[in-house]
Amino acid sequence: MTIAEGRLLGDEESFARLGLDPVVRAPWEDGLRLKKPFKSGEWEWWYCDAHLDDGYFCVTSFHLEVDAQGNVTPFININIAKGSTIICDLKGLPVDAEAYSVSESECDVVFGNNLFRSLEGVKRYHVYVDPETTGGYGLDLRFDSTVPAFRPGTGRWEAGDRHFSWFCPVPGADVAGKLFIGGETIEVKGNGYHDHNWGNVPMDQILSDWLWGRGQVGDFTVVTASVRFHPDVGGAEAPLLYLTSGQEVLVDAYNDAVVCLEGVKIPQPVTGKKTSSDCIYIAQNDRLKASVRFDGQRTVIASFQWVNSSPDWETWYTRFPAKVTVDIERADGTRSSATDNGPLENMDFFGRRHSAD
Repeated sequence: MTIAEGRLLGDEESFARLGLDPVVRAPWEDGLRLKKPFKSGEWEWWYCDAHLDDGYFCVTSFHLEVDAQGNVTPFININIAKGSTIICDLKGLPVDAEAYSVSESECDVVFGNNLFRSLEGVKRYHVYVDPETTGGYGLDLRFDSTVPAFRPGTGRWEAGDRHFSWFCPVPGADVAGKLFIGGETIEVKGNGYHDHNWGNVPMDQILSDWLWGRGQVGDFTVVTASVRFHPDVGGAEAPLLYLTSGQEVLVDAYNDAVVCLEGVKIPQPVTGKKTSSDCIYIAQNDRLKASVRFDGQRTVIASFQWVNSSPDWETWYTRFPAKVTVDIERADGTRSSATDNGPLENMDFFGRRHSAD
């Protein structure tokens, strides 16, 4: 039997089949992308993070997972850190299955008292996690996008009829609002990011691992990823690099137009497996050559096991507080560079073999 090889779709036929415009990023792309009735193994989540001026970094995501009977389980993850200190790292916070709603026309995700909502297309968002539902940890943040929305090609990593899909409405944003930490309310501001993921099978069935990073670096906004397919579907790597200066898109490249080089690897804190904490993305077009490095500084600020479907392997997620450096060499010979902070993430679907019972 021939197995379809995995690839990130960017051809004209795929855009037409998926109903996507190659240029325009529409608000409906950030609405519910799963189709009813839901099918076993499907999943979807809306993610955001914020780097805040006083050293705080926070991440939250709103999730839907579909079980074998087609029933949906909604839940929330939230992580708050300051520097290299983890303040909270809460996973799988349950939401009453009768108390959630998700719009198909735009991002309007309501989980009980918690919400992830567009206020204006793909330009402005409000995200609220109620501390009363999390044991005292939460956030109330507004995201005002500062750069154009991004989708690498169709945003669909596909292997036959199985897929992992991704849309980035907010590659960079000004963020302001509040964090709630153990009964204390802290006013914050900084820069942020929002993306949206969904698929029709557990990721470990078609993917081997991925690296992801983003940053607001001087005048530059950068988003990177390197998604590797499972060996059973060819094992191809599909990297991407999106780089802007304000509203000007400098690089929008994916697949063979990008090179991802991995540097320093450190032992994953739980599994001990060597995990990439340092990577460089390189892309070139007729205007410039760009190099972006994420140096995770050998420091882990989040690490947890991710639920998967493999009977043999555990999936492990690791996040690093990276130093992000952007180097640009333009066609006229001028150069510019900038350095700042941003997250670097690794999801390893071959993190560790399941222990024998």
